[in-house]
Amino acid sequence: MKNIFNIIKFIIIIFAIVFTYLAFDKHQGNSFYYLLFSFLINLLFIYSLNTEKLFFETFFAGLIWLGFWFKYTMSLMYMRGTLYDSGPLFNIINIDKALIPSMVAISAIFLGFVIRQKFLNFNINIRDQRSFFEKIYLNNKNLIMFLFICFFLIIAYFNFHFNIYQKGFIYPHNISSIVVNFIKWMILFGLTTLTCFFVYTEVLRLKKFSLLTVLVAFTEIFISYTSMLSRLLILAHASIAYSYCKYWNEIKNKIVFFLCLFFLIITMFLANNYFSNDYRIKYATDISSFEKHKDGYIAKKKKLEKLLESKNYTKEQLLELETKSDTSRGKTSLFLIINRWIGIESMLAIVSTDKLNFDLFFESLKERKITGNDTFYEKTFYIDYDHGKNVMFGEKRILKGNTLPGIITFLFYSGNYYFLFISMFILTLVFCLLEIICLRVSNKNMIFAAFISFTTAFRLSNFGYAPSDSHLYLISIAASIFLMFILSNYRSSFFNKLFRLN
Repeated sequence: MKNIFNIIKFIIIIFAIVFTYLAFDKHQGNSFYYLLFSFLINLLFIYSLNTEKLFFETFFAGLIWLGFWFKYTMSLMYMRGTLYDSGPLFNIINIDKALIPSMVAISAIFLGFVIRQKFLNFNINIRDQRSFFEKIYLNNKNLIMFLFICFFLIIAYFNFHFNIYQKGFIYPHNISSIVVNFIKWMILFGLTTLTCFFVYTEVLRLKKFSLLTVLVAFTEIFISYTSMLSRLLILAHASIAYSYCKYWNEIKNKIVFFLCLFFLIITMFLANNYFSNDYRIKYATDISSFEKHKDGYIAKKKKLEKLLESKNYTKEQLLELETKSDTSRGKTSLFLIINRWIGIESMLAIVSTDKLNFDLFFESLKERKITGNDTFYEKTFYIDYDHGKNVMFGEKRILKGNTLPGIITFLFYSGNYYFLFISMFILTLVFCLLEIICLRVSNKNMIFAAFISFTTAFRLSNFGYAPSDSHLYLISIAASIFLMFILSNYRSSFFNKLFRLN
């Protein structure tokens, strides 16, 4: 395992050196700042790639690397230095002002990782006694797998068919909030918590990875993310696959196992990306057509419905009534590779104004979720300077893709370097501690710890909209941890006798 990490580190070092060199002349600011920035952020990422590091440390460092160094360097190489979502184009003259606070935050995170490793360890003794739910699962695996597959397919169907929760869209339906929150929690946390329990129980008690159970686990994530029209499936899959490496000795045919896992992830990613892009483009085009030509749009829809009901139509008639989009999936996917990550562009946007102070920071904490307007971040820092982010109201759904600053930029609303450093240092330790808590309550379930740490790391890198509502996210995580605690620790002699469990 250490050899694999060494190979990965070597590849990253070569990649960083080559692209930093190629982008060096294209940087419009101080060359020393760019070199120091590149060195510091790549060092953080390489430092996090270690068997002794927590999942949160690796995932958070990776997302920062993507959002800051990768995004900026690739934009220099392939987009003429244009940073999408950084406000007016002339903001790029302030790039050095963006690099300095970025380096301050990265230094704080780096220090947090070092302090954590020295004082917060995760040497946890695994309990040998099986929990009640472990016994139930091991004695009834086939039945439980069948019921679980039916359950997550039903959840995904309801989510997709009734448009309960889909990324980038809001649906004004009349479904009970209890149902909405239950399904949303299930596809984001609950179902994957259960698969983490299933896979780990077999690894812990049977000392093996069941290909069927792993396939079910990855399929659940694929189905859930696809029902949300989320294109982040590959990151979720990669985080879970990485956790399997922690059980290196339990995997018999390592090369075959990880090759199969790799092709499974790639296949599901391509299918998810095609499906999600197709529907997102279709929905966006549908909303745009509705907003621009509301009366004609409705009449066209009714005419199309009647034509389909008649079952007597030609291909030409259908093409005439269908709404077209000139956005290609290929261009959409390529654009996302560079611009999907959040980091340097938001920092550039805020340092290009003279508004940064603690009053602004505290004002941002009061933001509430709204449908019809731009977010606090978008309005305050001129992100929507070209009016390209207007909320669009369609017949069945609303298109609203919020632009987010990320936790580092959000904390620098204060304009204070000391506050930024101390806050990032504390947050790093807090979320490292959260992973250690996950390990303790789950009987050292590394798969579950990786899942929770990925969600928290991604949430931090995408932080900034209606921050006061973060308690709902923390409650969702707490519910997942509590569920895993019950599954891993509950023991009852009464139920053991009732179900005749050993």
